[in-house]
Amino acid sequence: MHLADLPPLPEAPGVYQWWKGSSVIYVGKAKSLKARVSSYFHGEGKALTIASEADRLEFIVTRDEVEALLLEANLIKLHRPRYNVLMKDDKHYPFLKLTNEPYPILLIVRRVDNDGARYWGPFPDGGAVRRIKRLIDRIFPIRKNSGVPLKKRRYPCLNFSMGRCLAPCIGQADPAAYREMVRQVEQVLDGKVSELLGDLELKMRQAARNQDFERAAEIRDQMEAVRSFFGTVQQAYDPELGDLDFLGLARAGRYAIVQLYQVRGGQMLGRNSRFIEDVEEASDQELLWAFLRDYYLEATPLPPLVLLPSEVEDMGALSQFLSSRAGKKVEVRIPQRGDKTRLLELAEKNARTALETEMRLLERKGDHPGLVALKDVLGLSVRPYRIEGYDISNLFGESPVASITVFEGGRPKKAEYRRMKIKTDSKSPDDYLALEQAIYRRFTGSLSASMAVPDLLLIDGGLGQVRAAQKGLERAGIQIPLVGLAKREETLILPNGRSIELPLTHPALQLLIFQRDETHNNGLQFHRKLRSQKALKSVFDNIPGIGPKRKEALLAQFSTLEELKAMDAERLAKLPGMDKRSAEAVLKALSQVG
Repeated sequence: MHLADLPPLPEAPGVYQWWKGSSVIYVGKAKSLKARVSSYFHGEGKALTIASEADRLEFIVTRDEVEALLLEANLIKLHRPRYNVLMKDDKHYPFLKLTNEPYPILLIVRRVDNDGARYWGPFPDGGAVRRIKRLIDRIFPIRKNSGVPLKKRRYPCLNFSMGRCLAPCIGQADPAAYREMVRQVEQVLDGKVSELLGDLELKMRQAARNQDFERAAEIRDQMEAVRSFFGTVQQAYDPELGDLDFLGLARAGRYAIVQLYQVRGGQMLGRNSRFIEDVEEASDQELLWAFLRDYYLEATPLPPLVLLPSEVEDMGALSQFLSSRAGKKVEVRIPQRGDKTRLLELAEKNARTALETEMRLLERKGDHPGLVALKDVLGLSVRPYRIEGYDISNLFGESPVASITVFEGGRPKKAEYRRMKIKTDSKSPDDYLALEQAIYRRFTGSLSASMAVPDLLLIDGGLGQVRAAQKGLERAGIQIPLVGLAKREETLILPNGRSIELPLTHPALQLLIFQRDETHNNGLQFHRKLRSQKALKSVFDNIPGIGPKRKEALLAQFSTLEELKAMDAERLAKLPGMDKRSAEAVLKALSQVG
C-alpha cells in the first residue's frame, strides 16, 4: 500500500486497522489519525513493513484518547493481529466474585459482568484462587451453595451442621451477622489483613469478657487460619506505601516477561506475570503498553497508584482510563527516588529470574515439530502449547457423551482427560447441539475453574461441528482458536469455512490425528461403560428377590455384566445385602442374557 492509497484521514483521535485480505494485521490508536498513519510511510522497521504489506486501511474516530485506548484493546482481543504485541498468557483468567444479593455468595468466575457484584482478579494462578476460596469457605460461614440468586430450601445443607454456613436458605441467618461476615471477606480480598485481624482480636476479647469462651475460641481459630495462610504469601513493606501496583520488565533475545505486583495496605498481595515471544522488534514501551492494555481492561479493584519502570505512550490517557474504571483518581508514575524505586528494582530482579526459569523450561520441553508447524499452518499469533480435543460419542442417539482430551507440549496429559454426559430431551442424535453444549459447559461450569484455558481447540469433525463449537465459545463469551479434523480426508477445517490439506507426513497433521484418535477412544470407553451399566440395571429389574436396595448394592460393586458373570454363587452371596438364594437368582438371570 502507498501513501497515495490512504483514505482521507481526520486530525482527530481514533483507532486504525491495517488489513491484508480478510485479516487484520495491526491495530493502533492515535491522538491524530492523520499524523499517526502518515508516519508509517516515513518510518522504518516494523512500521514500514506493516504499511507495505497491508492492502487497505480502516479507521474509527473516537471522542477522546481514553475511548480510543479501550477500543484498541477490544479490537486487538477480537482480531489478535500478527504485528501487535500479544501476551502468550492472555487468557480468561479466573476472578473471585461476591454476588450482589442480600446474602452474597463467593464464586470463581471467568469474566466480569456489570451486575453490581464485587470482583477481585484476574488470578493467573488457578490453584491460588482456589486455595483462597477454600480458606474463606472454611473460616467464614457465608453460604457455599443454594444457587444464584439464593433459592429457599426445606432443610439446610451439611455446611450448616458443620458450622460453616449461617443457613440463609432456610431463613436461619441473622442479616446483621451475615453482613459482618461479608465485610470480613471483603477485607481479606482487599488485602486489609492487619485491619481484619485487629477487628477480630477486639471481638475475641469482648467475647472472653462476656465469658462466651466458645465464641472466643472460634474467633481465635479464624485469626490463626488467616495468619497462617497470608503469612506464606505476603511480604511486609512500609505500611505508608498504602495501595499500589508496580511493574517489572525483563527480556532476552526473542523472549520477554512483564510482571505486576500488588501492594495493599503496605503488604505484597499477589503477582501477575505474562510471558511474551517474538519480541525482537518490539520496544520496551510496546511491551509495557501491551501488558497494561490487556491487564487493566479487566483487573479489579484498582489501586490509586501504578508505578512503571519506564515511560509509555499516552500516560495521561492511561491515567484517565484507569481512573474511569476505578471510579477514583489513579496516578501513573515513574518514581525517581526513595522506597518506590526500590520496589521497581525488586520487580526487575524477579522478572529476570522468572524469564530465566521460563527459558530453561522451554529448553527442557523442546520445540515439538507439530506445534511449531501448527502456528504457521493455522496462522496463530503464538505457538500453541496446550490443546484440548473434543468428540461426541453416541449409539443411535442413546447415552450421548462428550470426550475431552488435553495435550501439552505435544504429549497427552491423561490426568486431565474428562468425560461429560450430554443432557438431551430428544431421542434422535444431534451431534452439533451436543458439541455446542459440551463447549459451553466446559467454559462456564465447574471445569472452567479447575482447568487451564487452552491455546487451541481440536474438534473431531467437519465444518458443521466446527461451527457448533464456535457457537458454544460465543455463548460462553470466550475466544479461543479452533480447528476441525475431518476423518475421511484428514483435512483441517477452520470456522470461516476454509479447508487446509496437508500431506499425511506433515508434523502438524500427525499431531492432530494422534490427539483426535485419543479423544475418540476416550469417548468410546465412557460410552461403553454407560451402556454396560444401563444393561446391568435392566437385568436386575425382573429378578425375583432383587429389590431396590439389593439392586443399588450390586451396582455399587459392579460396573459391567462381565464383572458380575465372573462371580460364583458362593462369593456373590457374601456381598453386602445378598444371600445364597438371591445370588443364585442373579446368576440364573445372567445366564439367560448371553
